Amino acid sequence: MIELVRPRLVTFDVTGTLLMTKLEEHYVQIGTQHGLSVDPCKLARSFKNNFHRLSIEHPVYGKHTGIGWENWWRRIVHNVFKDQHNCIPQATLDKVANSLIKCYSTSMCWQKYPGTIELLEYLQKKGLILGVISNFDERLEAILLDTRIRFYFSFVLTSYDFGVEKPDPTIFDEAIKLTKERHSINVTPQEAIHIGDSISNDYIGAKNSNWNAILVKRDNDAATKQKIPKEDAVKNLEELRLHFSTLFDRKIKYA
Repeated sequence: MIELVRPRLVTFDVTGTLLMTKLEEHYVQIGTQHGLSVDPCKLARSFKNNFHRLSIEHPVYGKHTGIGWENWWRRIVHNVFKDQHNCIPQATLDKVANSLIKCYSTSMCWQKYPGTIELLEYLQKKGLILGVISNFDERLEAILLDTRIRFYFSFVLTSYDFGVEKPDPTIFDEAIKLTKERHSINVTPQEAIHIGDSISNDYIGAKNSNWNAILVKRDNDAATKQKIPKEDAVKNLEELRLHFSTLFDRKIKYA
């Protein structure tokens, strides 16, 4: 991280960074409501495999292939539950998918990580412009409103609305443009920091766009530690707030 330049723009990834979900718990609960027994371990593997496959076949949640985000998620849910049970009526699968899509549009399926509010309030009081850059669909605005953190952000930039996913540099460039449009200031990439939990999408994506970047890595994966500088990684949002506090206490300048 370039510590001689005072940051003016801080953007966040959302899932796995600011908000968490208990995927297995919600899928099991809603499946049970519709009379379907679910093996949580098998479900987790199935979800991961189907998410990866569909992301390749229909990137950006199906925006450019014509299926759209709702049908994209509906396919995920159908496939995951078909892996659990060979013969499920189509009507039941549709009901389960509709319930999960609705749940994941609200705070019922999303919770803030500890330290989220304290961090956002701290950065806001420091006069920084805050934004969101997330590989997400059209529900993100509603989710941020329902979890009561939307008002901290100047803009919410999703891959579905923009049409391009992280780590593509153009989505980071768009965040700079949105900042200029809404605040009438020119922020350089060196004055911007992106924070997220994905090495490829968030950390490397931001670095390749000439931004600064911080990785939120809550596990102790040794391979991750070897890939990025120690000073660019934090374990949680409380540690991240201390990181910023230390940064602002130093004699730094604007670019």
